[in-house]
Amino acid sequence: MIDTELLTAIQLAERLNLRPSTVRVWARRGRIPAVRLSPKVVRFDWLAVLTALRGRKGATPCRE
Repeated sequence: MIDTELLTAIQLAERLNLRPSTVRVWARRGRIPAVRLSPKVVRFDWLAVLTALRGRKGATPCRE
């Protein structure tokens, strides 16, 4: 099994230099993938988010 790094919206926002609300909006709109652990708990797979953003034309540059 491969370990994945699951981040909160706040942690992901810090890495991408965004606001947490932007991360949540992008997830709701399907721009970035999200993992729903329960009805109220959502996490983000760092590598999956990077892949999704790099695959989009004009994607927001992110720092690693």
